[in-house]
Amino acid sequence: MFRRNWLILFLILQLFLISYVSSEEAILTFTQPDFASLQKAKVEGIIDGDTVSILLDGKQTTIRLIGVDTPETVHPQKPVEAYGKEASQFTTNLLKGEDVFIDKEPSMTIDKYGRTLLYLFRVPDGLFINLEIVRQGYGHAYTELPFKYMELFKYYEKRATDFKKGLWSEDKTIVKTTETKSNIPKEDTKSSVKPVQTQKQQPKKAEVVKPVPQPSTSSDSVIVYITKTGAKYHRDGCRYLSRSRIPISLSDAKSRGYSPCSVCDPPE
Repeated sequence: MFRRNWLILFLILQLFLISYVSSEEAILTFTQPDFASLQKAKVEGIIDGDTVSILLDGKQTTIRLIGVDTPETVHPQKPVEAYGKEASQFTTNLLKGEDVFIDKEPSMTIDKYGRTLLYLFRVPDGLFINLEIVRQGYGHAYTELPFKYMELFKYYEKRATDFKKGLWSEDKTIVKTTETKSNIPKEDTKSSVKPVQTQKQQPKKAEVVKPVPQPSTSSDSVIVYITKTGAKYHRDGCRYLSRSRIPISLSDAKSRGYSPCSVCDPPE
């Protein structure tokens, strides 16, 4: 009886191992797409670890790599995250100045930020860029939305975790780095460090040159000037007449309630 139970258990274990090995082999025997059927594009620049700019159909296009999520470095509402700069540099090392083949996911075209969703394969050697970032531990497998290579990405993320690569390494810095000026909204750009106060040179007060008193005359014949909005009357040439200059007799100015300007000292 004991031998029979042991044999059954052994057979079940063998079937489990065969199934597991088969699934592993299915993942490891990933075949590249037919590059002859894919469109080719030129890499223009690296924006982030999972975002690049390519020249597609003669137009510069921002590409978000499908299936991978790297730490943020340029998000307008988030600080630079740990290992974000390393991930961005890794993608730069893979793609700078290169040509790529592009492939699409039928269920994905444009994300909520207007970026085109694509798979990228490097032209010289067919390297699967999206997968390589996950495989080397520079990004997570992004599995919130299903895609055709999802199991492959999950498998290599686990391997990167097991071997403590990149994000998963024990000696990596976990602390988030300081926000950069480029990714802080204007309303948040307040510094806690007070600027050094420097002694400002005080502007010199304009010297008022009082005119030589003139012989007294009738106020009806004396012309002074008022402005559209002020309550004072002025001499010709007063600095307060720079925007409006309305001539009026001194007697009219007084009768209308205008008072003399203290700067140009008009007649009273």
